[in-house]
Amino acid sequence: MQPLFLPDQIDAHRLLVLIEQGRATANYKDKQKIFKQGEDARFVFFVQDGRVELTSIQDDLETSLGTAHQGQFFGEACLHDVPIRIATATAIGDCRITSVTKEAMLSTILREPKFARMFIDYLSDHNSWTQKHLLEHLLDAAEAA
Repeated sequence: MQPLFLPDQIDAHRLLVLIEQGRATANYKDKQKIFKQGEDARFVFFVQDGRVELTSIQDDLETSLGTAHQGQFFGEACLHDVPIRIATATAIGDCRITSVTKEAMLSTILREPKFARMFIDYLSDHNSWTQKHLLEHLLDAAEAA
């Protein structure tokens, strides 16, 4: 994941304050878990300050899925009826993270068109980034074979 929100773009933090209930902000220390793979997925998260590493463990092999930077969301799969976390999120250095309940996020998307547009843009960019890196991984694997 690359930083998405530049100073001349929509300020997601300013839009997050439109969420009146179901929003909380907390500080995390270096290497502190924000959530763990397998836990209930009921929140979307936004990086106010710092970075967050996302990893997944399968067959005792830990794989890095990417890093969420300041100004990025993570954990948004809960909005797609994914009931449990498919990854672990860990603070890299000290972080300030805003969490928003699934219900509050969906309500705000319906009620606030600017927020909805910003979030859709984020999801589209994130999806493009994921597809690009998956394709690069597949091509690298094919060349190595």
